[in-house]
Amino acid sequence: MRELPVPALSLFTPILALLVAAMPVAAAVRVSPGAARVAAAEGLVDRGQFEDAVGEWRSAAREFGKTKDAGAEAGALLGQAAALRALGHHKLALEVLADAGEAADRAKSRRRQAEVKLARGVADIFSRQANQSEDLLRDALKVARAEKADALAATALDALAIILVAQDKYPEAITSWDEAAALATRAKEPALAVRARKNKADAAFGAKQYGDAQRWAGEAAETAKALPDGHEKAFLMMGVAQIFQRLFTEAPEHENALRLRAFKLHAAAAKIAEAIGDRRALSYALGYQGGLYEFEKKHDAALALSRRALALAQQAQIPDAVYRWQWQTARLLAKEKQRDPAIDGYRRAVETLGVLRNDVAIRQGNVNAHSSFRESVGGLYSELADLLLQRADVVKDPKEVQALLREARGTAELLKAAELEDYFQDDCVSLLKAAKTKTIESLSRSAAVIYVIPLPDRTEILVSLPPPPLPANAKPGAERPVGEVARFKAEVSDEQLTATVRQFRLHLEARTTNEFLTEAQQLYAWLIKPLEGLMAAHHFDTMVFVPDGALRTIPMAALHDGEHFLIEKYAVAISPGLELTIETKTGPRVVPRLIISAITESVQNFPPLPNVQGEVDAIGKLFTQHDTLMNGQYLKASIEEKIAAVPYSIVHIASHGHIDNDVRKSYVLTSDTKLTLDDLERMIRPLQLNDNALEMLTLSACQTAAGDDRAALGLAGMAVKAGARSAFATLWFVNDQASAHLVIDFYSGLKNQPERSKAQALQAAQVKLLKDERFAHPCFWAPYLIIGNWL
Repeated sequence: MRELPVPALSLFTPILALLVAAMPVAAAVRVSPGAARVAAAEGLVDRGQFEDAVGEWRSAAREFGKTKDAGAEAGALLGQAAALRALGHHKLALEVLADAGEAADRAKSRRRQAEVKLARGVADIFSRQANQSEDLLRDALKVARAEKADALAATALDALAIILVAQDKYPEAITSWDEAAALATRAKEPALAVRARKNKADAAFGAKQYGDAQRWAGEAAETAKALPDGHEKAFLMMGVAQIFQRLFTEAPEHENALRLRAFKLHAAAAKIAEAIGDRRALSYALGYQGGLYEFEKKHDAALALSRRALALAQQAQIPDAVYRWQWQTARLLAKEKQRDPAIDGYRRAVETLGVLRNDVAIRQGNVNAHSSFRESVGGLYSELADLLLQRADVVKDPKEVQALLREARGTAELLKAAELEDYFQDDCVSLLKAAKTKTIESLSRSAAVIYVIPLPDRTEILVSLPPPPLPANAKPGAERPVGEVARFKAEVSDEQLTATVRQFRLHLEARTTNEFLTEAQQLYAWLIKPLEGLMAAHHFDTMVFVPDGALRTIPMAALHDGEHFLIEKYAVAISPGLELTIETKTGPRVVPRLIISAITESVQNFPPLPNVQGEVDAIGKLFTQHDTLMNGQYLKASIEEKIAAVPYSIVHIASHGHIDNDVRKSYVLTSDTKLTLDDLERMIRPLQLNDNALEMLTLSACQTAAGDDRAALGLAGMAVKAGARSAFATLWFVNDQASAHLVIDFYSGLKNQPERSKAQALQAAQVKLLKDERFAHPCFWAPYLIIGNWL
């Protein structure tokens, strides 16, 4: 299991109570009714009682507001924001920081203004506003240096170093932490100095500088001993303990002494927490000790500690801790072969995490995190799905088996939705679900929806069968019957499957060899061959894949049975999830209205696309209702204006595009700039609000990096992000001559055979191209995907 960071003080987690430690408000205010509130709030923070501290800070701010002491009011609001951040209430903290900024401006205090910038910068490190964090922190640092405010400067340097590590500027980060520790020592802020040393050790571990990590963690542990007992000391000890534990696990030496040091630090943190009545810190200390015992396979002791930790977290109402210890307890039960109690525990953990899911996805997927939602907590979902499928093996009642299969699939689906939030760093999935959606398994009786769940010892394949038709005598409004889920297993582990997929993708792009056939046939044997009888029995003509992980990076159309490619037998489409498709309009397909935007010339140092002109001309001849923006006419402002004014059903962009694992680096080229995925959403999503959602977004010269699951996730979620029913795009850049042929044939099929689905029109175009000896290699025709609604 991936180590979960200690909340509050881990390198890639918001640094909580930062301002309370670095900017003590009580020392800065006059004796007044508010001063007692400040002192009470600081005492509560030191005992980890942040809920009560929020109220005291709020009352203090009101008292200072009454006396027109704007500087002290700003300080109290800063304390309130820090306490809210400690509780995970990011949005509320930002609202309070806005008030703090206004108070600091009224006070005309440069120092207070810098403190507010620092607080905002820290809050933004792991938020959607991460790109503005560095500027805020550097502004605060500049003022701190000018004011000779060593503690403020040390706090800014500590936070800046986190960003520098995320930017792979490791030496600069180490220098910042060294300076932060020196300034904190000079300012007589020992906890801040310890934090800087601990964070420096954490960064060294991330850079695989294990010797430095161990030395600096040791220094942090020794200096932490001298701190007064309190909440921050306890969490610093736990943070250092986790470094020692990870060093034992991942460093080549596997020194047992490191594990012992970790245990002693967690035990010391627990003792401090118990003495000061800090249930929050005690919950984490006991839970992490339970994790150490789990590693040693001492499951009875691990369970006892985990249950104590869970009870404390529930009493203190700490959802982040609750789901962790629910998960840990369930995992231990599973290891003890107590499957049913384990399933119940996993269900509770998933339910708890559901409340936090968006915040966790934003925090883990943020550009500064060097992590992802899947890496951090994806195991919770896959482990539950695995247990549910195991239970389905032994259950006799067919209805219960179906319920378990659907629950396993639904659990995997929760992870996919969170991954999209993680990648796009917004609530696009939630927004879409609030709009008109429909599960894809109910869209067509001729399509098999294939859900692939890779697991450590096997790969499960769940196929949705169409529901039976309503009886002739069914009453109006009667509940529609649900189709069954067919289950197949492939004896291939997720690790083996991923390795084969990686090789397949690599060989597919090498157009001079047929080495791809080895992997194409192996993947077909694992994923398709078990389904052949079912496909024939139900007369399915289309395969809709809901792929996971590495499978997102390959075109399923290029799998091979030894004689034929899959696309020669079935139309193929991709969906990022079961409930992420905007419902198709009923009735015959209307004549599309297109806007075609294209670049044939070299712009912004990108090569020309000369064959795009033929593509544009041919599509224009097919559809009388179209507008065209070519080269210099294809400007960001122009396409925005056109889409806002005309109800287009298809937006076709023939230009260079790149989907990166960092959503901020994903773009589609225009003549004058680059359209981000956010830009596309702003242009297209308003159509959905008018019940006129875009039918299709086409990107005919897009690419994703080979082997990059996260970038492929972005491509798969593009239709969801933009608010289109479907997207037509490519996994990698295709020879523009081959592209022109395929795109023209695809559109011709849509126009001339309206009874065909988009997936079938693409199938016909791909088969036609592969029969052309110039373009027979799948590198030319396979990367084209219909994503989302394939009808």
